[in-house]
Order: sequence, then structure tokens, then C-alpha cells
Amino acid sequence: MPALRDPSVRLVPAEPLRLHPPSIRRTDCNSPLLRRGGRTLCLVSHYLPKGHTLRAVDGGSLWPRGPFDAVRLIDDPEPTVGKWIQTVWRAADGTLFGWFQAEEPTSCAKPLFLPHIGALRSDDDGLSWRFLGTLLRAPRDDADCDNGNGFFAGGYGDFCVIGDRIGAWFYLHYSSYVADENAQGICVLRYPVTTRQRPDALEAWCDGRWAALDQGRPVMPIFGVRRGWRHRDPAAFWGPAIHYNRDLDLFVMMLNWTEGGSADFVQRGIFVSFNEDPADPTGWSPPRQIVEHGSWYPQVIGTGADEGDTLAGADARFFMSGYSAWTIHFARDGGPSSPTLAIGREAFAALFGAAPW
Repeated sequence: MPALRDPSVRLVPAEPLRLHPPSIRRTDCNSPLLRRGGRTLCLVSHYLPKGHTLRAVDGGSLWPRGPFDAVRLIDDPEPTVGKWIQTVWRAADGTLFGWFQAEEPTSCAKPLFLPHIGALRSDDDGLSWRFLGTLLRAPRDDADCDNGNGFFAGGYGDFCVIGDRIGAWFYLHYSSYVADENAQGICVLRYPVTTRQRPDALEAWCDGRWAALDQGRPVMPIFGVRRGWRHRDPAAFWGPAIHYNRDLDLFVMMLNWTEGGSADFVQRGIFVSFNEDPADPTGWSPPRQIVEHGSWYPQVIGTGADEGDTLAGADARFFMSGYSAWTIHFARDGGPSSPTLAIGREAFAALFGAAPW
């Protein structure tokens, strides 16, 4: 297969807007947004007093204007553990399937969490959800209290789920914070869409092929770390957000990059990568920086009638932490990209009144 030529990427200033209500300082994970029949459904999550998700529906605007209501987890087996819904997919019959990150507190002397990933279903357009099962969860004994990154003692989280173009597979791209530094980074699993009611047929990419997931064997990353998560100053990609770009006919991944921090996941930049088919994890192009500094959780959200956070065209909106003051423009035939956008605390405050960090 010939090497994929990176499309050009341009970020252009636009009218500022945000996904979350004023009561929330910022969104704290990828924010699912779906449009159907002129109606917008948006889910945003926050970390105080613990991880939780809010839902807004709007029939008169591309973007949610509220009100936002707290979603209900009907059969939550661990109601004291915070949960963030990070991706949503709608079936043909209208049923919503979602995926959450949960952050289990550890017994460490410092406040560290062990995140895991699970699946949900909603029959009332996202207002309430039922549990379908846990997809990835590290044993409690795996918690490493010596981790210096400031947040996690191991585990799996900060992820997205994307379906392929023919509706056969879900691809779960996630951040691995496990103890084995060789297994840290951006990893990917998949399972058939037909098993969505009981997602227990997970496959991992191992040795150049897909094979049944062995929970006792680490999944090797598609983008590894330069300096691991046990350090106060890791150097690593994390928090992927992927959409299928219908005009490019490519899958597009946005990535956070941290380096040189001090137990704070400091944001040093945002990168983009492209792939023709997620069934080939080796097909992702080398990540290319498009933002210097910026904020956590970059996303591309399409503005078309049926687009959203997992489907967009050549012209879309670019978000960070739920804030947008930019359109993003892709062109597959190449051409010049815009210079790297430098956006720090003062620039964020000038646009939105305050920085989200």
C-alpha cells in the first residue's frame, strides 16, 4: 500500500462558542454530539464533585443551548465511583449505545485513581442508561502508588470509540497507563457491532493481526510513550478523539501531548494523525502538531445536518475542553497548512473570559 499523504489542515478564527453550560468550567473528556432530523443531542461531563455527565437536546440550533440535565445510571453497580460518558453511537432503531470511563479511588496515600472502561445502553435518547458490562479493567492490586503523574496509578481510560464505514466493528482507541512502560500509550481494541448488547468478543491487535483479547497479556500501543506515566513529567500522547471525515474519506485522530510537566499532565500541544481504515492500526500517519499548548480534549465536530463528533466533512469546528473559537479545514489534495496555532492561558482568557485550566 502506498504511503498515505497527509491532508493539509488549517485552523481559522471563528465566533467563540462552548458545548457546556456556564456552571461548568470546562468539559472533562470527549463530548459526544449527535444530530438527527434537525435535532442536536449533546453529552458533556465534569469531574466535580465526582465524574458525572449532563445531557442537552436542542431542536433549533446546531449547538446545545440547554437546559442540561444530569443523566441517570439506572443499575450502576458502583454509584460512589465517578463516571464520564465519552462516546455515543446511535443504532438504526434509535437506541443509543455509550461508553464510559470510571475512576476508582485507590488506597494510596496520595489521591490516585485506577480508571476503567465500560459500556452502556439508553432507550430514552440518553436521559437514562443501563450497564452492559466492563470492557477493560485492571485489578486493584495493579495500582502503583509510586506513580508520579498526579492522577492515575495505572489502568485504562481517556478513549474514544468509532465504527468502521460498513458498520461491522467498533474500534476502541484508549490511553494505557499500565505499569509496563512498553504497553503504555495509545492502544486499540475492537469488537463486532452485532455483539453490542453483550460486548464480550474483544479483539486486540497483536503481532500484526487481530486476536482474541487475553486480559493477562498487555496490548501493545500504536503510539508508545517517550517517558512513562510513572514519572512526574511523562512525555506521551493521550486522550485520542477520532472522527470519520466523509470528504477526505479518511479517519482523523486528534491527540493530546504532554511533556515536561510536574504531576499535572501539562498540555504541550495537540497533534493530528490520519488513517484510511482503523482495521489496520499500522496505517495511522505519524502525528503532526497543529496546536502549541492549548487545552485537553481536542475534538473535531461536524456542522452538517447528520454530523457530530464522530462524523464531519472538510469544514468543521475545532474544540478544546468544550470550547471553540476556530473552524478547521482539511484538504486531501495537500496544499499549505496553517502555522501551528499557539494558544495559552492569556489567549484562552481573552476569547472566553477565563482559561479552562
